Amino acid sequence: MPNLFHPDRIIRVNQLDSTNSHALHLLKNNNTSGGTVVMALNQTEGRGQQTNTWESESGKNLTISLILRPDFILAQDQFQVSMIISLGVSDYLRAYTENVSVKWPNDIYIGDKKIAGILIEQAIMGAYLSHSVCGIGLNINQSKFISDAPNPISLNILTKKEYNLEDELLKLLAAIEKRYFQLFNDGGEIIEQDYLKSLYWINEVHSFKDEEGTFSGKIIGITEFGQLQIEDEQKKIRTYNFKEVSFLR
Repeated sequence: MPNLFHPDRIIRVNQLDSTNSHALHLLKNNNTSGGTVVMALNQTEGRGQQTNTWESESGKNLTISLILRPDFILAQDQFQVSMIISLGVSDYLRAYTENVSVKWPNDIYIGDKKIAGILIEQAIMGAYLSHSVCGIGLNINQSKFISDAPNPISLNILTKKEYNLEDELLKLLAAIEKRYFQLFNDGGEIIEQDYLKSLYWINEVHSFKDEEGTFSGKIIGITEFGQLQIEDEQKKIRTYNFKEVSFLR
């Protein structure tokens, strides 16, 4: 299989409202090929999960969307895309720092601080995925954050260094591409194992909140559909979709 991300398929735009929205527009109108990358120096309306937004100072960070056509992935296994993107970003960051984890489903943390957010939008054709648009906001050179986000951090804050965004983009794409091909070559079991090992708070007792109230428990894994599994103090396993449970402390 040829390289997934080629420099000729990187679309650079000075300013966009949302790289994911632009990527979806390209898919709809141009039938854009898999491996295309949309990169914006300034993203005015970066979208997070559901109604969340993503703060990014112009020209300081990586705000990109990847167009994938993972038509080898069954619709029921679509959470695999979230796992390979999360692991690719984590692998990239581990070259620079420690204590990298994935806060379910796909926020990337350094310790207890958030360095990257991921938004994945997918379409299904028949029994398989048709396409995936994977938006990534990764804090690289931003040194001050002004939004009310509780815990942002960047590589610059961590290492006191400035980074060339073009160089870092290529490194990030290489890390994600490696995980993509690992999955393509029947590495689904390894991907899931690595994802579970990377999970924030895995097998640690913490406080959570769901529609019934606050409780103590520990994250023990995910279901085959990517739902979070938490074992509470009564040894009952609670299963959650996204936004059905909050992490407290």
